[in-house]
This record gives sequence, structure tokens and C-alpha cells, in this order.
Amino acid sequence: MGGWTLKPLTGRRFTTWLVLLLIGLLAAMFVGLSVGAVSISLRDALRGEGEAAFILFDLRLPRVLSAVFVGGALAACGAAFQALLRNALASPFVLGVSGGGSLGAVLAIVLGVDAVAVGGLSISTRPAFAFSGCLAALTLIYFLARRRGHLMPQTLLLSGVVANAFFLSILGFLQYLATPHEAQEILRWMMGGLYGLSPEGALMTGALVLPGVLVLTLLGRSLNVLTLGAETARQLGVDVSRVRAVVFVTASVLTGAAVAAAGPIGFVGLFIPHGVRLLLGPDLRLLVPASFLAGGGFLVLADALARVISSPGEMPVGLVTAAVGAPCFILILISGRAQAGGPA
Repeated sequence: MGGWTLKPLTGRRFTTWLVLLLIGLLAAMFVGLSVGAVSISLRDALRGEGEAAFILFDLRLPRVLSAVFVGGALAACGAAFQALLRNALASPFVLGVSGGGSLGAVLAIVLGVDAVAVGGLSISTRPAFAFSGCLAALTLIYFLARRRGHLMPQTLLLSGVVANAFFLSILGFLQYLATPHEAQEILRWMMGGLYGLSPEGALMTGALVLPGVLVLTLLGRSLNVLTLGAETARQLGVDVSRVRAVVFVTASVLTGAAVAAAGPIGFVGLFIPHGVRLLLGPDLRLLVPASFLAGGGFLVLADALARVISSPGEMPVGLVTAAVGAPCFILILISGRAQAGGPA
């Protein structure tokens, strides 16, 4: 995280960048609504005419909104975790919360309670199991990481890594015992995807994500100070224990909401904050909301690409984010070293 200088954040600079990123997000959403296995007229759909309206409002719009909320949540969490742990490689999936969510979803598949019938409709219980698994993992990791009533970053990171490894080992065991059909469902879930999302599910994801991103944004100043070190932060009046706890819990709940909606989608929470930081600087007051907008736009475009390149089938978007994210992260690292005067 070193090598950066904190540029003054004026109201004009804050507004200008967020407006530009919002325009980019809206453009990405337009692309996401326009492409798919079936070609439709947006004009006819907006008029409410037949199949075009159904495809736009019942299928594509919930998917695009979910991509915005999931991608934005993962990117904002990545920015917060990197500041909280003072570790450039921190991401939402390092701390074990996503592993707990994946375990919850896989348990629903293996136990045969992946869906329930309500009023003649089959409703998936997988998101509820996944979110419950995330909350259980959050509780476990938070308990393990506390020392003398304080949340310690080094212990938090170690506890998360160990918990994640433990959850993944149980996942492997369950997949080994699963039937071929269940194993295929588990593999599909673990790749991450935005298929089959309902309007209600998209709105529920947004209802969890947006307040959480707002909380992290409001804590931006405290996170800025916390990156200077705990002792310095205390001398400057920051309640270090409270800020660490609130940031960790809030970011973990956001991660849980993202995993419950789309499964474990990698790299978004790692390279998007780095890319935004390279462009805008490290001020968390701007970095968190900017990462949310950039992450949402990126995942919308990645999902559109996943639909186009495998049409009429559907490629899991997690494969696209990994294929695009890994090279982008390497380029960001090279650019960052070159900017800092190191060997490129």
C-alpha cells in the first residue's frame, strides 16, 4: 500500500469522478440490457410489447441490476479490506466468509433442500443457505480474531485463511460424496453466475448492498487514518477497535450478499480497487464509492461477454472475471511499480 500520496479531496473532485463513473456504469448497463441469446428491440420492450418486454424487464434487467450490486459490493469490500489489513492482496474471498457461503449453498444441494414449493412455484433456498453460511463464517472468524477484546488485523487475516481452507476441504469432501448431478451443480455454483435471478432477488441484494457501501464510505476518513498505523490513528482520535469491527462486519455482510446472489466470483474485489486507486489515489472517501461503480460496471460487461461468447449457451461469469482479471491485475502491478519508480 506504500508509495501513494493522499491527494486533497475537494467536493468538486469527488463529484466529478463519481459522475463520470456513474455515466460509465449506465453505459455498461445499456450494453448488458441490449445483448443476449435473443435479439430484441429495446424500443418495443420499453413500450411493453409482448416477448421483448418480458425478456427485458423479467430476465435481463434483474440480471444487470444484480451484476451491479454484486460487482460493486465485491469491489467496495476489496478496497475496505485492503485498507483494514494494510495488505494489497486482501480481497473479499481471502477472509473465509465466501468459503462459508459456498459451504452453505453446497449443503443445500447435497441435502436435497435446494428449492421449496410455495403456491405451486419452486423457490430456490440456495441464496438463503449461502447467506447463512456467510454469517456463520463471519461469527467464527470474528471470534477467532479477537484478542483481549480487540480485532487484530494479522490474526484476522490468519483466521480467515485457515477458515477458508477448512471450508474448502469440507466442500471437497461433500463434492466427492455427491451424485454426478449434484457434483455438476456444485461445480457450476463454484464458478459463479448470474443466471436465474428474479426481480425480487435483485432488489433484496440491493437492499443489503447499498446501505453497506454507504457505511464503508462514511468510514472512509477513519480508514485513511488507519492505514497510517493503529497507534497513529489512536493519537488522531480514531476509535481503532470500533472502526475495525464495523468495517469487518459490514464488508463481510456485503460479501455474503454477493455470494448468496451469484456464488463466489473472483478477482473483482482484488483488481478493481487497485485499478481505481491507480487512477484516483488511495483516499477511501472516494475510493470506496468509485470502486463500487467501477466494479458494478465491470461485472455487467463481463456477464454480457459471458452470454455472447457462449450463445445460445451460457458461460459462468466467474470464468470471464478470472480470465480478464488476472492479466489486468498483472498490468496494474507493473504500472504501479513503474509509477513508483521501481523496476517495471
